[in-house]
Amino acid sequence: MKNRIIAGLLISVMVMGALAGCGGSSSSGGSTKGTADTENSASAGGTNAASADKINVNIWDSKQQAGIQEICDEWTESSGIQVKVEVVDWDNYWTLLEAGASGGEMPDLFWMHSQYSEKYMDQGILLDLTDYIAEDEGIDLSNYYDEITDLYSYENRQYALPKDYDTIALWYNKDMFDEEGLEYPDDTWTWEKLIETAQMLTKEDGTQYGFVGNTDANQEGFYNAVYSYGGYIINDEKTKSGYDDPKTLEAMEMYGELIKTMPPQQTMAETGNIDLFMSNTAAMSMFGSWYAPTFKELAEEGNTQWACTVLPYHDANGNGTCDDGERVSIFNGLGWAAPANVKDPQSVYSLISFLCSKEGQTKQAELGVTMSAYKGTSEAWASSIEGIDLSPYLDEANGTATLIPMPCSRNSAWAERAKQSLVTAWQDTSMMDEVCKQIAEEMNKALAEE
Repeated sequence: MKNRIIAGLLISVMVMGALAGCGGSSSSGGSTKGTADTENSASAGGTNAASADKINVNIWDSKQQAGIQEICDEWTESSGIQVKVEVVDWDNYWTLLEAGASGGEMPDLFWMHSQYSEKYMDQGILLDLTDYIAEDEGIDLSNYYDEITDLYSYENRQYALPKDYDTIALWYNKDMFDEEGLEYPDDTWTWEKLIETAQMLTKEDGTQYGFVGNTDANQEGFYNAVYSYGGYIINDEKTKSGYDDPKTLEAMEMYGELIKTMPPQQTMAETGNIDLFMSNTAAMSMFGSWYAPTFKELAEEGNTQWACTVLPYHDANGNGTCDDGERVSIFNGLGWAAPANVKDPQSVYSLISFLCSKEGQTKQAELGVTMSAYKGTSEAWASSIEGIDLSPYLDEANGTATLIPMPCSRNSAWAERAKQSLVTAWQDTSMMDEVCKQIAEEMNKALAEE
């Protein structure tokens, strides 16, 4: 994986709207033991699966629930321990975890997100998996992408095992392109080509738009353009905003032109970009890899008018080719974690080990749940939707794009305030430069307080 890691991985403790990963609206390796070897895995990892009656698992993505439950059921066949996977929406998910961490009851196993991990690790809320991993012959951290593993490491201790990773791709409606006689997007597209085509696909009567974007989800939106243009959101030291950087402003001005090909902001706020895109209202959009299960459901109903390709790039050198750093995908990854005071840590670790094993990760990909963090297990995911090729997501991870981790800091309240401030610029793109500079000023004050 070719990455230009310019954002360090200090973690936000505030909701930033975009979920990367892996999950979210904007959405991971392990043991090589199979189900039949769970008993041996428990021994190797210091686990005793027979000592628990039931394990409660919380996640926030309903589209992944069935696949995760199926993998857990395989573990149940050999362990004898029932597993119940429950979905809690994003906002309530963190509210419940916070309440549990403050003295209430936490689930036995749950997803951890990079925006919250440092806080949870620093405060001793998560189960330290380091010793379990050391004794588990089936878990080798080198089988995972380092950038995802590092998200859940704190002071040389590991508090979660990688579940997945995500990248962002450009989706398009083939029928709309065919009707206009336009060529489909591909890896030669620049951001300027995207705008030009979106303008051609936008109808004056408001019945069709060239593009729809989730302006509330940074990972799927303008962050990709900002870094593609050579700008940044926050510097490496987490001390300075990049919103007033000349290259950032250039990217945001470009994105302002793209906004003009989108439905009205109120329409997008009320309906959402995924619904507008899938209702054939817009010709193009950017989606995280975690949306694959949604497209799979529609494909099974015969709706395969959509396809995806890698994100556009910024031809900074003007040579007509994509150079290193000019195509960027903001990426993230989730981890499987447990509370430090979980009732039966050995049994819970046994389940984590299986979910993150090569077998579990391969099945996650085959079921079309999401890309898996265990290296070499996501190829099946790329073909998990009949009629739709998902390989552009993998291509970005394998070198066609520079991967940038979600920009954040120890306390990223500035990210939410930036989104609110940008509403003015989305509604009046002539205000983009002024708004971005105001955001930078306010953000710098917030970072100084950190």
